[in-house]
Amino acid sequence: MLNLTLISRIITFALFLTITVLPSRPLSADWSRFRGENGQGVIEQCKVPLPWTDSDIAWKIDLPGKGNGSPIVVGKKVFVMSAEADSQRHALAYDLVSGKELWRKSFATAKHSVHARSSYASCTPCANSKSVFFAWASPENLTVKAFSHDGDEQWTKNFGRYISAHGFAGSPILVDDKLILSNNQDAEELPPGVAPGNSSILALDVKTGNVIWETPRKSVRTCYGAPSVFDEDGKKVLIFAETGDGVFALDAATGKQLWNNKVFSKRSVSCPVIVGDIAISTEGSGGGGNILFGVNLNGDHKLAFEIKNTIAPYVPTPVAKGELLFLWADKGIVTCASATNGETFWSERIGGNVSTSPVIAGDKLIGIDDEGTVTILSASRSFQELGKVKLGEVTRSTPLLAENYLLVRTDTKLICVGKPQ
Repeated sequence: MLNLTLISRIITFALFLTITVLPSRPLSADWSRFRGENGQGVIEQCKVPLPWTDSDIAWKIDLPGKGNGSPIVVGKKVFVMSAEADSQRHALAYDLVSGKELWRKSFATAKHSVHARSSYASCTPCANSKSVFFAWASPENLTVKAFSHDGDEQWTKNFGRYISAHGFAGSPILVDDKLILSNNQDAEELPPGVAPGNSSILALDVKTGNVIWETPRKSVRTCYGAPSVFDEDGKKVLIFAETGDGVFALDAATGKQLWNNKVFSKRSVSCPVIVGDIAISTEGSGGGGNILFGVNLNGDHKLAFEIKNTIAPYVPTPVAKGELLFLWADKGIVTCASATNGETFWSERIGGNVSTSPVIAGDKLIGIDDEGTVTILSASRSFQELGKVKLGEVTRSTPLLAENYLLVRTDTKLICVGKPQ
């Protein structure tokens, strides 16, 4: 006969190990990079009223300086980047529940030109359970810094000159023990006497900042999209979209290029989005001629479909719910299409100029124009507008979603809507 006391002790010890080993909040529940898990911009369930009213706002705070970069959340801490008009950068941390500032690290950098719709803080940080990583650049230096969640600087790395007429906006991401950063630079339309930049993809050790691998890329026009991760035959593969090399895949472990499809002739600003076995990416210019491409991730890696003209976005990254692909174009035209063949189901003009990327909260599609007008649509095959919210300030930052709250960053403010817990 089994000893019941012994069995009870074994069960108690096993429960203790489970509680000790497993984190109280899994990292997958956090929004720890640009557009959340794998950059998809989707959360399955959201209890926040959409649209919301002033009474639904948990807190609103003033940020030092301005910026376009999005906030991230890990555990109970919010991390975001901001910058002053003289280009001084701020790495910032706030308490999620109260909005109280926890720490601020400021760094003086040389003032330089950026695009009129960009900023000195257009990057979104990323974080794991121990560290948060910020990146920025001036013509003299591309800088990456790691801090503990309590604000202690862990390491700093500088990667030399950065050449871009529009400024830097490449957001880092994490893949296992590697920090991945696209160092994509200009080689065309440069001022007289300025040598072309040298582009590469960097993989850094998260603990030390040391380079694990660096893969050179072709410099053409600066591109800004953060990569997505795709599982190919059990191997983690990084999917990028850049003008010089098109849509391409690198082995996350070694940086070796596995394949590429040179679909682009213009600048690619948005991030690649993976829907099933298709990578969705866009190209365009301020003068138009935007095109959305769907490239097969398996088999021949050829073009599956393309969407052209005014409904294709340039800066905003598309978003998908199942096989429905939603495009929020720069001139305020919103389209629902098939993510498998590009067939258009509906297309409606919402209006406004748009720099943010749309996100999906449950069954609702959220987009924000440059004047700060939030528009809520049904994320479905039938067009339905559900309401609007006026933020009252220029907004070029993509919102952060969670089950019980959302965060919106305007030019100078950070707003928490709902009930952060």
